[in-house]
Amino acid sequence: MIYEKPAVQSWGNVGKFFRLFLRKHFMPRRNPADDWRVQKLRNSIDNDPARVHWNPDQVCEELGLRMSGRQAHRLFKACTGVGFKQYAKKKCLDSAAQQLLTTDTPIKTIAVDAGYRHLSTFTRYFLKQFGLNPTEFRRISRLKNVAAQSEAGERRSWTIA
Repeated sequence: MIYEKPAVQSWGNVGKFFRLFLRKHFMPRRNPADDWRVQKLRNSIDNDPARVHWNPDQVCEELGLRMSGRQAHRLFKACTGVGFKQYAKKKCLDSAAQQLLTTDTPIKTIAVDAGYRHLSTFTRYFLKQFGLNPTEFRRISRLKNVAAQSEAGERRSWTIA
């Protein structure tokens, strides 16, 4: 029997050593956006975006998620890149903008439907997201619609003649 010298491998520094072994346990899921709990939270927000001011613990309890509000917030942010309340506020403002475009409902009513108690708070957040206050947003969108309709009418008159 021939004696062979044992092979010694260098693991580099301590950080590389720990990354080699700990990576297996702390690897994120393949696609964290597919997490069923995040999908459940998203669906809840999408169905009723005015629930922004709810307590995350209460939302988790109502949805049957066995996790704390803090855990839900961390998971939601890791999967979507934004926090639970930020996502809900964005959805509220998006639905308010859609109402401004499609209806003649007073802005104050739209603000209340979006979950805001005060028109000034609604206006501030709307301005932050869209760069226009709700009144300007509605006015400009109507001007664009009128311009588009008149342009379409001119095209029709050119094609008919």
